Formats: sequence, C-alpha cells, structure tokens
Amino acid sequence: MVRALIYTWGVDRLFSAFPSGWAGLGLLCLRLALLITLITGTAPTIVIRLALVCMGALVIAGFLTPFASAAVAAAALATAGWSLFTNAPMLFGSLRVHGLLAGVAAALIMIGPGAYSVDARLFGWRELRMPDPDRIGA
Repeated sequence: MVRALIYTWGVDRLFSAFPSGWAGLGLLCLRLALLITLITGTAPTIVIRLALVCMGALVIAGFLTPFASAAVAAAALATAGWSLFTNAPMLFGSLRVHGLLAGVAAALIMIGPGAYSVDARLFGWRELRMPDPDRIGA
C-alpha cells in the first residue's frame, strides 16, 4: 500500500507543526499561563469577564489557537492603550503584564497549539492508505 500524509480541510497554512514531548508540554504550559493571567484580570464588568474567560477557554483547549491567541493579543494591547489614553486602571495590573500577555499570545500564534490540543486532533496530520495501483485491476 502507498501511504500519504496530508492536512485536512486545507488549514495547513495556520499550523506549521504539532510538537509533542517536552516541546508540546511547553506549549501547554504557555497556554495555561495565558489562561491564568486572563482569569485573574480585574474586569470592570461581567461582560468583559465572560469574554476573558471564553478566550482563555479557547486557548487552554487549543481550539482555533491562532484566532483565540490573536484575540487575546488584541485585547491586551487595546486595553493597555485605552488605559494609557484615558488614565483608567489597567485591566491586568500593569503595562508589563499587558505586554507579556500580548507576547505570549503572539508566540502561540507563531508556534502553533502543540500536540496536546483540540486543533491537533481536528487539523493534524492524517495518514491515508491508498490502494496499490497494480492490484486494482487484477
């Protein structure tokens, strides 16, 4: 049998690899740190708190990681900019935490979700078994 490895649904441009082992555990730790930072933020309203928890849930599960991480980075930079512009209190305490949060989210966008994620199960490498062309007509 001839074997071929392909990506499903054409989303191979979003994910370059799904590292496992220590690298995969490191990515899982990055996603966990992002979640902890998101849920410990001092949100002024329940709507913002719910949005942060939803973004954190998507990131920790590793579901649509590039989009969820982009939303986290955008939220961190936007809230930091808004706080600096209006002299409102920072959502995550300080400008450094906002920058760190955006940096970790950017790293997750560039590196990918890792093997221990929903994205790896949905969009990871698949093995197709193609029948041997010599045996088809025989």
